[in-house]
Amino acid sequence: MFEFGPIVRTLWRNKTGAILIIIQTALTLGIVANAAFVVDQRRQIIERPTGIDDQHLFSLQLAPLDETSFSYQDVQRDLHEIRRLPGVIDASFSNTSPLSNSGSSSDMTNEEDPQKPMAAMVDLYSTDSHGLNTLGLTLLSGRFLEEQEVTASSSFEDGSNSIKAVVLSRSLADKLYGKDVDPTGKLLNGLPVVGVVASAMVSYVAPGYTDGVAFIPRFATNYPPNYVIRCQPQQCEQLMVKVPELLEKLDPNRMVRNVRTMADNKHNSYRRDRSMVVMMTATIILVSAVTGLGIVGLTLLWVNQRRKQIGIRRALGATQLAIIRYFLLENVVITGIGIVVGVIISLAINQLMVQHYSMTALPVSYLLSGMVAVWLLGLLAALMPAWRTIRISPALATRNI
Repeated sequence: MFEFGPIVRTLWRNKTGAILIIIQTALTLGIVANAAFVVDQRRQIIERPTGIDDQHLFSLQLAPLDETSFSYQDVQRDLHEIRRLPGVIDASFSNTSPLSNSGSSSDMTNEEDPQKPMAAMVDLYSTDSHGLNTLGLTLLSGRFLEEQEVTASSSFEDGSNSIKAVVLSRSLADKLYGKDVDPTGKLLNGLPVVGVVASAMVSYVAPGYTDGVAFIPRFATNYPPNYVIRCQPQQCEQLMVKVPELLEKLDPNRMVRNVRTMADNKHNSYRRDRSMVVMMTATIILVSAVTGLGIVGLTLLWVNQRRKQIGIRRALGATQLAIIRYFLLENVVITGIGIVVGVIISLAINQLMVQHYSMTALPVSYLLSGMVAVWLLGLLAALMPAWRTIRISPALATRNI
């Protein structure tokens, strides 16, 4: 029979130790539940599909030694020669290195309904007719950009009036025109929409920074061009050496720099998220270990303090299982109180994170999982000290009575 009365009276006489375990348990639940939620969110961000063939892409940037502007004719020559290399699927120019979290972004607005204009933050990605195949994008409707549509200008303002077409990603089209609406043939900020491709992350991987991608046929003559090359499997490493060598032969008066794969870009762009995962995981382990050791220590202390009581109970016929059960039940009572307090702390911590760090509300599943994990932690931590009670001899424990 479970002796709740004796347990409560015993805990009342040892309030300090019980309160310490309750506080530890409550803080552990509050920290572990929220930290686990953060870890899971960050992992979901890191594991999101990019929508491009990032495993078979690399990029590089050209830097002139004696010029301040760039010729699009030279770019066309370079890309033509690169495409001829064995192992190259396709190549195109761009205004940035994909998945690098850098590029050009701007607000764009669909003003078809002046009463309800629809605005979005757009990743403006400059490319040519080969951009679709180079990135490995899927065309959903309309067509992609054509070579004759590419314009060269020294600034976006100078070239914006001459841009002949724009292709939208599906996520951007949804934001500007409505879910699954086909905007092909419509105008967006005066630019004709000629096609829609599947949703993808191109320049930016930071969640929420842009609503989608607008592909424009524009070459900036005042900015070092980036070349994006798509390789056949197992060929990227060799091509990352051959392509720079080819470019240096075509024009020795320039430098090839920032040769890196899209996998490397993605890895670097998610560096903060991975650091957060490591830090939160280490916090969960550390807090759990401290709480577990605290429970072990206090339970061992109580066992030593009650050696005589244990010996008397054994002499009166209490079984070893009954003694172990008593200490485990005592731990369950303390841990249960700590879990109740921990639920309040968990919700309070999450509320602060929602208000100050734009986090989402803590799902009930994480709270329930945290409660079970903390309860099991307390039970396992108390098991070893409780098991030691079976070694206590009734004769030795009561010899000074």
